[in-house]
Amino acid sequence: MGTTSEHREGGSVIRYDSAVIEVMEPGLFDVDWLRSKGCLVGQSRGRSQAYFLNYAGRQMVLRHFRRGGLIGRFNPDLYFRLGVERSRAMREFDLLGWMRAEGLPVPRPIAARHAPVGLFCRADIITERISEARPLEDVLRERQLSAVVWQAVGRVVRQMHDHGVYHSDLNCRNILLDDRKQVWLIDFDKCERRAPGDWAQGNLDRLQRSLRKESTRPTGLNWEEAAWSDLIEGYSGAKD
Repeated sequence: MGTTSEHREGGSVIRYDSAVIEVMEPGLFDVDWLRSKGCLVGQSRGRSQAYFLNYAGRQMVLRHFRRGGLIGRFNPDLYFRLGVERSRAMREFDLLGWMRAEGLPVPRPIAARHAPVGLFCRADIITERISEARPLEDVLRERQLSAVVWQAVGRVVRQMHDHGVYHSDLNCRNILLDDRKQVWLIDFDKCERRAPGDWAQGNLDRLQRSLRKESTRPTGLNWEEAAWSDLIEGYSGAKD
């Protein structure tokens, strides 16, 4: 990304797209500051703790990196400091920028913050919000999808894999569908570029497990195993 700049303040490092944000306001990562400025417009459910905001004439998503599982109960958001370039926020910011340049359907990275706390650090990332897009899970709670849409999902996953991008948590919440039936991929925390390998099949297996798991809940999905064949058809027929 040729418009990437950095802002340093109080030990924190903020990397941002200066074509979108001319002057970086550190308060952009502070929910209370955003609320006081009237920028905060909503919040998602779940551990990722995503906040929706309007800023600089754009719709954005602020996500604070949080730990899951048992360790998250005692240490919700502190990570060992491994250097700015190896921090979760910067790695996701840079990966998204590269993917956008390659033409992959992912959100535009706006800013990322690495904030040291002694031997640890906290991290945040802001991306552009994809207009009129909803998680695949939410759409499936309302209706079934056509074979054509499932094939489109498979093609996008294949495009990601053909570019060597491993998604650490590919599931039915990290795939979005907009009102034009365009498929998008989000949440690239702990993701990376890899050489070809078995990880691609592992990504597909994880996605299938998430669809099966959510379909068994009381508020299940409008999804049947036959839809997986449509997805694989799109995946197998796609080319980089």
